[in-house]
Amino acid sequence: MTRFRLPLGLAVTLALIMPSWAQAQDVAPAHGVAMHGDLKYGPDFEHFDYVNPNAPKGGTVTFASIGTFDTLNPFIIKGTSADGLGFLFETLTVQSEDEPFSEYGLLAESIEMPEDRSWVAFTLRPEARWHDGRPVTVEDVIFSFDTLKEKGLPFYRAYYRNVIKAEAAGERRVKFTFEQTTNRELPLILGQLPILPKHYYENVEFEKTTLQPPLGSGPYRIKSLEPGRRIVYERAKDYWGADLPVSRGFYNFDEIRYEYYRDANVALEAF
Repeated sequence: MTRFRLPLGLAVTLALIMPSWAQAQDVAPAHGVAMHGDLKYGPDFEHFDYVNPNAPKGGTVTFASIGTFDTLNPFIIKGTSADGLGFLFETLTVQSEDEPFSEYGLLAESIEMPEDRSWVAFTLRPEARWHDGRPVTVEDVIFSFDTLKEKGLPFYRAYYRNVIKAEAAGERRVKFTFEQTTNRELPLILGQLPILPKHYYENVEFEKTTLQPPLGSGPYRIKSLEPGRRIVYERAKDYWGADLPVSRGFYNFDEIRYEYYRDANVALEAF
């Protein structure tokens, strides 16, 4: 009997492409990703167990901050940024507080990740919107990754150093490819990427400090500020993600205020 043999070149090509092809076939979109074991919350969960989804909305909460601020750009090394700016900007996923390290989709409706964690892909929610009404896009995600890594705090360069590239993989799907598979946290770290509006920064220089309220997609907007003394956020009544499972029970105050004081003793006297 004679044994059939593939030409050497073809055999090598198939050996290279078939594992990745087979791996891709095994990856199914998921609503979350866990660092250890399985996710606590299933795809149909309504809210995190540690929140009250029926908590009343309204009122104002005031926090004391020590020191000062001179910028509303928290992503660069210049300036001292105001507290609370995280209310404006959102990430692809949200970490739950009752698991070792698990994340669930916020801007992303689904996550794909192979067994070896050599890449991760996020599909954006079609309803995700910036405060100006424009949709959050794959281009925004790629812009955010590239800009933070190239022009942002040195922290971002270190945090994302093992990410080879970010690329569009569909109308609402963005894929991050890694240079190695030893950092199994990297897919979750990418889920924590702050997403910035590319169209906004076409007219605003990213690397400069500013007291102009930035454009975000989060549950609050900046209502007013007095540089170095106070900043007030108001709940966005039309916040696109208010009814998401990861949002229910949060963001109940109409206003969040940060009052700045010279030192802790002055702050204690004020409160």
